[in-house]
Amino acid sequence: MYNKRTVFVLLAGGILNACTWVHLSDNAKSVRVVTQNDLAICKKMATTTANLVGKILGMNRSKEKVQSELETLARNSAADLGGNAIFPVSDAVDGKQTFIVYECP
Repeated sequence: MYNKRTVFVLLAGGILNACTWVHLSDNAKSVRVVTQNDLAICKKMATTTANLVGKILGMNRSKEKVQSELETLARNSAADLGGNAIFPVSDAVDGKQTFIVYECP
């Protein structure tokens, strides 16, 4: 039988894993994730690397949740840099992903 501590850790990990920690800033709402085909008419502005925690209480977070939050962080960064688009140039590995920030028409 599980002891109370084990049950608490499992429940807390499940709850924390479901939480969204990263919120999109108002300025970043107009920043979009673009494809390679969109880049021909865009101006490269900067590179940004998004980082976050990939594990909580020793448990891996959902790959989809991590990817979504990395994109949100990159969109926030792009807005701060004056860009309106991001393009991922690496895969998400251990809660880290690099994006190029663009200004597109």
